[in-house]
Amino acid sequence: MNQAELLSPAGDFETALAAFDAGADAVYCGLTDFSARAFAKNFDFTTLSSLVRLARKRGKKVYVTFNTVLDEDALEEAARELSKLADIGPDGIIVQDLGVARLCRRHFPELQLHASTQLVAHNLEGVLALGELGFTRVVLARELSLAEIASIAKRCGGIELECFIHGALCYSLSGLCLYGAMEKGRSGNRGKCPYCCRMAHSATSNAPRNANHESLFYPFSMKDLRLGEDARKLVEAGVASLKIEGRMKSALYVASVTRHYREILDGSKRTVTNSDLETVFSRRTTELYFNGSDSPSPIDSDSLGHLGTPVGTVKRVTRDREGRCWLRFHTARALEVHDGLQFDSMADGRHLGLGIREMRQAISRTPVFEVSAGTDVEIEVPEDFPVKTGERVYCSMSNAVKRMFPASAYRPSDYPGTKTLDVRVTIEPEAISAFAKCGGIEVEASERGTFAAAKSPEKTYAAVEKAFSKLGETDYSLGSLNLVDTDRLFAPMGILNDLRRDLVEKLDDARSRSVADRAEKALSEDESPSAADAPRRRTVKVRLDQKVPGGEWDEVIVAVSENSAGSLNGNQTIEQFKQSNNVRLAMPVYTHEADLNKLRVMVKHLKREGFEKWEASDLATLKILKAAGITDITADWTLYAFNSQALASIAELGVKRFVASPENTRENLQYLAESGYDVEFLAQQSTPLFVSLTKPGDQDELAVFERDGLWVTTKRVPRTFDLPEGVSTRIDLSWDSL
Repeated sequence: MNQAELLSPAGDFETALAAFDAGADAVYCGLTDFSARAFAKNFDFTTLSSLVRLARKRGKKVYVTFNTVLDEDALEEAARELSKLADIGPDGIIVQDLGVARLCRRHFPELQLHASTQLVAHNLEGVLALGELGFTRVVLARELSLAEIASIAKRCGGIELECFIHGALCYSLSGLCLYGAMEKGRSGNRGKCPYCCRMAHSATSNAPRNANHESLFYPFSMKDLRLGEDARKLVEAGVASLKIEGRMKSALYVASVTRHYREILDGSKRTVTNSDLETVFSRRTTELYFNGSDSPSPIDSDSLGHLGTPVGTVKRVTRDREGRCWLRFHTARALEVHDGLQFDSMADGRHLGLGIREMRQAISRTPVFEVSAGTDVEIEVPEDFPVKTGERVYCSMSNAVKRMFPASAYRPSDYPGTKTLDVRVTIEPEAISAFAKCGGIEVEASERGTFAAAKSPEKTYAAVEKAFSKLGETDYSLGSLNLVDTDRLFAPMGILNDLRRDLVEKLDDARSRSVADRAEKALSEDESPSAADAPRRRTVKVRLDQKVPGGEWDEVIVAVSENSAGSLNGNQTIEQFKQSNNVRLAMPVYTHEADLNKLRVMVKHLKREGFEKWEASDLATLKILKAAGITDITADWTLYAFNSQALASIAELGVKRFVASPENTRENLQYLAESGYDVEFLAQQSTPLFVSLTKPGDQDELAVFERDGLWVTTKRVPRTFDLPEGVSTRIDLSWDSL
């Protein structure tokens, strides 16, 4: 079998250590800012540097998530952080914002670019387009099937592919979820997802009901992804990296899941079972669309959060002579005192649970610390504990599993710095000086004194080497050492240590200045064009099945799909469009790998029919339009051009006009209005809160409809927006449910 990297999440340093000890080849972690998991503990630069040192020595890799979109006023801080990252040297950064990618390409090329799943790469054209922008790895959308992934892997020209194999799933296509931003003021694209797909809704009359609480219904809540043995098929398909989700999860979770997949990939003896994993964290599981679009629904509408692994069924609850209550069941798993149990019964929206305080075999009244699998066991429970005969019992915390993963030992001094320090030490009668070179930085330091002849000059080099090897917890390790000691003088160890410390301090200062200078240079260029003289414009966007509303429109944008060529021929409304020069056709936001050729054919056909104006929805459709020879291309809001760097990046690809995202802040909208780029602003839109391949459960609060194979969730009343004065505006009806 081909080799593939096992990539684990690390919300903090402890979790990274646990992942490496459990067999991860690499970890991905976030900084305090610009991370799609802003509420994880995350890393500061000092801790990240320590992690990179540790990883280098152990032959592991570290990737940093820089995977949020950025407003214009965040670019300065982003440039500073990118400059610091370039200095530390992780093995790659995971990026969503095309402006961040442009900064890296132009100013920090040593940072390897990995395309975040937030960029919605779901077909070959998308992957190739990202490759052309300098990305060396692409994290594919979770919704792809094995067949689609294998097809992309065969033809992506050496671009590495990364696929999720385990962990929580978003209901919406990653990057196309606006629920949090629009309804809760917390954007998933900015790392502050409020998990709206886990929210309870009111069920419709024909929807399945929760057996315990009918009002608790989760129509958008997804089961967790668990590929298990099928992860090996991704390796065979040519996937470079297998990714475990979970930067908000505990070290125990990460260690146990990592060990589980390490054993699967290595074909070694299994010490961590699915049941073990479920004691740490469990939702119901799915392989999503790994085996095709006809897979069972991944929605779990009546369960939320950790439940545990099933271990038995309640036989009865009895009271003994002392008045204590005992719950009896036949356990399928070994248990011990202080393990956790949960039950089907719920209270306040949570499954009823308790820790085992006292336990005994059913045939004995003698307390025991542990029982083996296959035992009829009784657990002491509180009086009036509200469980029913026949309901299931789950082990929700296992001390035996916790003992499998002891805390990792770590001594910073065991891990040398990653910056090689070449040193020349010169000993003279009145001074000892040192010159050091580290990368492109050179510094020197000296100590004055009177230095006499050495009694054992043959030992001087060893003494100097010992002193300058004491680089401890710094970022440096000693490379070459050149000693100039013409007069064979004695160098006191205290003087040499002071010299080393002075040299390191000066190196740190020089690196800090270099980092600051690089960040300043990255933003010193004027990226904005001259003030545009573009006319103020009113446009409207509709679907093929919608009528263009009355009024004066400078342009009508019509949303089409790979199946639209036939629809256009024989449709009277479209015949009228063909006679007009103010019509622009808009590409779909999601095109399955198998439908790419149909989309290319459709574009070429409609171009021959006279449609020369088009709107791209993502990098894949932009690439297809350009390949068809189309030059009049605009970009819809789904390309997420929030800042000057992103605008410049997309403009360099041939886009002449942009639509501002509905999740912009008022301040950033004002920047876009004054940016010099030709930007349209949404005045009205039924903003899609979720865009998904998955049909949700039935509920009445939101509008849900199918469009071109996608399930779209919106509010029932269109949204209007507060816009800067004097800007071009768009009425977007294409997401309306009616």
